Amino acid sequence: MSKICEHPFCARLVLATCSNHCQLDLCQEHMIEHKNLFLVQYEKSFNNLKELLNELINSTEEIKNNLNTKYQKDISIINENYNNKLNELEQQFQFVISTQKLIKKKLQLLTDVKNGQAFLYQYDIEQIKLYLSKIREYNHDKTIMKINKNDIETFSPFDSDIDFDIDYIHGLNSNTKYDDIIQLRGQCPLTHLGIYGLTNKHKLRLCSLDKTTSDLYLFKHFHRYHHLTTTLSYTLAKAIINKLNPLTTCIFQSETNIIDERYHLIRCPLNKMESFNCKRPFFKSSLKRHLLKFHRFTLKTYNKIIEAIKNNDDITKLDLNEDRFK
Repeated sequence: MSKICEHPFCARLVLATCSNHCQLDLCQEHMIEHKNLFLVQYEKSFNNLKELLNELINSTEEIKNNLNTKYQKDISIINENYNNKLNELEQQFQFVISTQKLIKKKLQLLTDVKNGQAFLYQYDIEQIKLYLSKIREYNHDKTIMKINKNDIETFSPFDSDIDFDIDYIHGLNSNTKYDDIIQLRGQCPLTHLGIYGLTNKHKLRLCSLDKTTSDLYLFKHFHRYHHLTTTLSYTLAKAIINKLNPLTTCIFQSETNIIDERYHLIRCPLNKMESFNCKRPFFKSSLKRHLLKFHRFTLKTYNKIIEAIKNNDDITKLDLNEDRFK
């Protein structure tokens, strides 16, 4: 064990090792700070899991009701895929039951931790993240299934009499494997306007025809280079796998916010404070790194700033100098 606290810029003596979180040797103040931060992270993940599960339950019930209604109206059409859909729904219901059991178990753990009767470990959060990932995958597929031909025809970057590809819906709803989409490699098609409904309005960063490569991991490329949302990157990669016509398939709809909010440029929230006057622009996702690394604030100070932003408080009234370098 180190004799000096391993938290950045701290020179206090070590109290103990943060064994259930970051494995750092910390002083008493930072041990308490890490414990509270870890608890907040766990509780946030837990709440997200419950919210997404409720969305999954509602969407699953809605799909089942719609499926039964359509079956009654035209049994000859529905009969071809009715059993398959019911099997898919049964799998989802089993997943719902499994997730409900997990929530009950983790809720008891949360209660025990708050009462000092148990400890949190990184495994607990990772387990919740696995369920969150699966629920997001289910909910994403439900969103795609709601797209209909009228939605596609409401937007056209070309002449109004263009006939959009009706196979777009069926293509996106095919049983394309998730891993196939994530591992899809090829040349980026986003080199010019007019494909997949892309126009100047979207203000998308395009690839150069002179610098394109045919060996890109497209899903990752769409997200990290073009800054598309994860959902849109997934949908675009899936359309490529299903060989949908890029000139008659509309994925970039006019009302869609296509850029991941983590890539939205913001300015330092301290830009109005005379003692800092920081006007550096950076991506929204880099705010924490900027405050901790550039301004050298502690996690406590960072949380104080974030709380003020969330509550629309006047940041200029915060006394931040007293918290620096501690």
